[in-house]
Amino acid sequence: MADFKVTELSNELDFESLSSWDVVIIGAGPAGLAASLTTAHRGLTTLVIEAKDKPGGQPQFLYADKKIVDIPGFPDGISGEELSERTYRQAVDALVQFRFNDELVSIEDTDQEEKGEPLKRVVTKEGEYLCRKVLIACGLLHFPRRLPVLDALESKSVFYKIPKIGDYDGRQVVVIGGGDSALDAAVMALERNAQVDVLVRAKAIAGKADTAERVKQSGGHIHLATEVTAAEYQAGAMALTLTDGQQLLADYVVVQVGFLSAKETFQRLDVRLNDDGSIAVDPYFETSRRGLFAIGDVHGDIKLITVAWAEGIQAAIYAFKEITSPYWLNEKRLRDQKISMIGDKITQAATQSRTR
Repeated sequence: MADFKVTELSNELDFESLSSWDVVIIGAGPAGLAASLTTAHRGLTTLVIEAKDKPGGQPQFLYADKKIVDIPGFPDGISGEELSERTYRQAVDALVQFRFNDELVSIEDTDQEEKGEPLKRVVTKEGEYLCRKVLIACGLLHFPRRLPVLDALESKSVFYKIPKIGDYDGRQVVVIGGGDSALDAAVMALERNAQVDVLVRAKAIAGKADTAERVKQSGGHIHLATEVTAAEYQAGAMALTLTDGQQLLADYVVVQVGFLSAKETFQRLDVRLNDDGSIAVDPYFETSRRGLFAIGDVHGDIKLITVAWAEGIQAAIYAFKEITSPYWLNEKRLRDQKISMIGDKITQAATQSRTR
């Protein structure tokens, strides 16, 4: 699909004085960063709102030190932190603007127009921004699920993301969770000379079987159908009482038990949701509200960085087309709808002929 009317953003552009933006993107994870690169490279003024203090999303905050091995072009793998920093640097070089430590509150329709197109008002905790298109890329799952029994200790050695510790040097590490993130955390701790116990609430591991086997072969212990029922300090270490009455001492606890859904945030946006609380989109990644697109984990079934990139790029191009060629997407939708109707009629006719 060729691009038309592409102009370059100028380094002399005073972004602070803009009365409105072409595109506002919510979230600076893989999908949001890829989308921002795409719109900025096509000459659209682009603002990214990010709730955290730095960009990168899950690769940055959940597994910064983990080697990601399924990204094309990096045969030796690349850490989540490095991948995030590289992508962010590209976005900054493309003149994408960022607002960190700010959270989305609402997206409002307005009577104001830009070149005949109604503007939307993105309201955040720190400000308001008028724009022509909005891309939601904040992720389906926002905040880690916490364990009150551990939070009561108020310990700096309880982590809800994989900690950046260079060498555990024989320390006792307890990892709580049975998914891929928990197993990856266990492997990383074992590689750094830790003694590791993995506590899994379910009766079976939910993560990859080969990673679980790697944990066992490296000396880690996996406890199934096990939870922490009590926690206290003993001789400078955390003493964890388990459901079977056993007690484990831990220097560090890494909790990886999933995330709280962003469903409440999505409901405030007044967009149609799927049964699982994710945002429903059409084939062009547009939501039930015109001008609002949703990309990445906010709707997708396949939660991979490369998929988030692809969706961010596609949605950004669709937004660009709507801005530069206002009737393009409507005409494409009409054509696709006609094709779909023809396909339905053919299927219906075939079904009737078989039943005769």
